Amino acid sequence: MPAADGRKGVLLSTIAIHLEDAVARVTLDRPDKRNAINDDMRAELTAAFAAFDADPSVRVVVLTGAGGAFCAGADLTASAAPDPQRPRFVEPLDRFTKPVIAAVNGLAFGGGLELALACDLRIAATGARFALPEGRIGSLPGSGGTQRLPAVIGPSLAAQMILTGEPIDAARALAAGLVTELCEPDKLIDTAMAHARTIARNAPLAVIAAKRALRVAAGTHRAENLDFERKLFNELALSEDRNEGRQAFREKRQPVFKGK
Repeated sequence: MPAADGRKGVLLSTIAIHLEDAVARVTLDRPDKRNAINDDMRAELTAAFAAFDADPSVRVVVLTGAGGAFCAGADLTASAAPDPQRPRFVEPLDRFTKPVIAAVNGLAFGGGLELALACDLRIAATGARFALPEGRIGSLPGSGGTQRLPAVIGPSLAAQMILTGEPIDAARALAAGLVTELCEPDKLIDTAMAHARTIARNAPLAVIAAKRALRVAAGTHRAENLDFERKLFNELALSEDRNEGRQAFREKRQPVFKGK
């Protein structure tokens, strides 16, 4: 990953990085695809978070999206074959030892919401929306969504969101505790950066230890739970319904599921 110094930024093929005041701001930068996650983005996020973890001058990361979306999830226009050995795309965040703030500037659907859930704090623009719609394409949230969403907003609303696939708006997300603060869109990054700078002024070893303790308390990073979710995800990945769901998405039509 190219180095970034002081207030200078680095633009990679799918993400932009800006370093300032011990804070790394990472912007998912595929606005024409609503920042959907492809293989290049996976690789660049992995490299970036590994570099931040190894760099003591970076104490906090702010994650946001370019344009009108935070992240629309996996890029379903790609037709990659299912790979049971493929890691969860949130693993760079799961391994990361320092705090991450999600600044949700627009829709966070599917894997986009799972990315936000893998962050330690979430703030949102007033027009943001949140959903886990994987059931509509024959799949389920396979990167922690079924485990983290109930822990954050409670089992009842999480079940509604996962089983129906319907989105909730920013106001309901705030009421449910999915986000801690709402901002006007033009104030979102400034607000996230202010929180990040406050955290960065604290003792770094204490902050890292606190993050570890909070994860244990939440129980959302238990390997056995995430592995079980991934097992179910991989089983569905081999189903006819999953193939039909993705094909229907690409063809912009309603899928016809057969339970096979």
